[in-house]
Amino acid sequence: MFPLWAFGSDTNRMRAKHLGQLATRLYILLLVISFTIIALYTIIQPQLLTKTFDNPSFNLYNNLIREHRTTLQCPCSSISSTYDHYVQIIPIFHQVCSSTFASNEWRENLLAGLVPDLSIYNTTDYRRFLLAHLLFLNGLCQISIQAINSSVNQFLSSTLSNTQLISETLFRLQIDSLIDQSRSDAPITFNRILSLLRITNHGNAIMSAYGTNFEYIVSMIDPYGSFAFPQAVIYDNECSCGINATCTTQANFISSNSSEIILVKGLKMGCTPSESFLASTLECFYDSSCINLIQEQTNYNNPINTTISLSPNSSHFLINTTVRDLVNVLFVEDWSTKINYTSYFEQCSPSMCSYTYIQQVNLVYTITFLISIYGGLTIALKWICPWIVRLVASINQYRKKKSNSVQPINTIDTISSHINIQNTTVNSELVSTNTTNETRWLSSLLRNYKIVFWFIMSMIIVGIIIIVFTFYSIRQGKSQVVSAGSSTNETNIPRMTVTTTSGKSTTTTSTTLPTST
Repeated sequence: MFPLWAFGSDTNRMRAKHLGQLATRLYILLLVISFTIIALYTIIQPQLLTKTFDNPSFNLYNNLIREHRTTLQCPCSSISSTYDHYVQIIPIFHQVCSSTFASNEWRENLLAGLVPDLSIYNTTDYRRFLLAHLLFLNGLCQISIQAINSSVNQFLSSTLSNTQLISETLFRLQIDSLIDQSRSDAPITFNRILSLLRITNHGNAIMSAYGTNFEYIVSMIDPYGSFAFPQAVIYDNECSCGINATCTTQANFISSNSSEIILVKGLKMGCTPSESFLASTLECFYDSSCINLIQEQTNYNNPINTTISLSPNSSHFLINTTVRDLVNVLFVEDWSTKINYTSYFEQCSPSMCSYTYIQQVNLVYTITFLISIYGGLTIALKWICPWIVRLVASINQYRKKKSNSVQPINTIDTISSHINIQNTTVNSELVSTNTTNETRWLSSLLRNYKIVFWFIMSMIIVGIIIIVFTFYSIRQGKSQVVSAGSSTNETNIPRMTVTTTSGKSTTTTSTTLPTST
């Protein structure tokens, strides 16, 4: 099995044959041990395999996601698309914005029955505020609808960027989260602008044209003077418009004939028409008798009375909800959202889908692997075994030379002394000396073989320990292998990048949600 040159050029044929036999035995022993260890390790080592499907259909993808949710990966052919391809959002506004009360026609009909100069009415008469309130209601509804529609259009024109196809559950969760975020952002922007206007008006003490926050006081000392001093109007609970712009009192009509005070349910009067209307409720518009009262006090003369009160069952808001609370949500009752996951799948258009799974014993793989490693193992052992045998032989030869360098002194003296006595005695001593040297060589060789034997046994023990430890680690970390695949998959899936373009500015947002199964 081993050529002559494997043991050195200075080795004779007989010695090379003897060393070759030892090397062959060592080769067979190491080959069996190594091959057994590798075979056992390959058998107990689980294989992480990947299965791929080209151009999967939507039905095939649904089947795969049900069975291999944690490890399924489907890279998208088109990594970006706008939301309007698969999302439809229809905001549902409070019924007052689509009712008669927010229309120009009803307001103009009420105005037709009033005196054009509203200053002739008492400052505590609600007829001074009514038209301003209705005009403010109409403006709030229109601005709210525009702001919400603008927010919806901005969201639908945003771009979803993702390299992996997202499962339907995660896709819906993330879309709902982004819609909620967009829904909350629109009122915040609007309320900041409205708050700025309110603070500016009050901070600069701008007088209302209705004379409801400040009034001019003529000096008693100089009644014909050219100066009039402004004085803040006081409302309920001694609330001064000079300090607080939200001072209000209950709205009422004052009858011109009997000076009777008729309260108007839910509506307020205050420092300014805008502030008082924000503090009001829409209770009157839910009550037919209250609506009739307004029309009577304003001489409403429309021959066809088509004014219909609001329905409490058509809103999730309470009838005593303030207008300020409605403005905080831009009069939005709900958002009707439709998500078409099939359209998203078509937009993504995955070119392939793959999932990984663990297989404990794969006979074909094991045989193929062992055959492939056998060649390399034999080459390595054919090179190592002669080297080990040569090393042991060199050590033995060195020790033999060391013992011979001491022993021949006495042997030669013995031979010389016996030569002088009798010739036959010399032959006897030579045989005895050769026998002793051979015995020492054999014992030295046995000691070296014991070293090699214990070295091989140590390798076997280490191999067994490695196999046991590997088997234990595999069984303990089996679930971790699966979760690692799941973690890799979920890392690619939940993250969505939304790119929003508005005018010349571009905003990119990355959203990550918790995993859901």
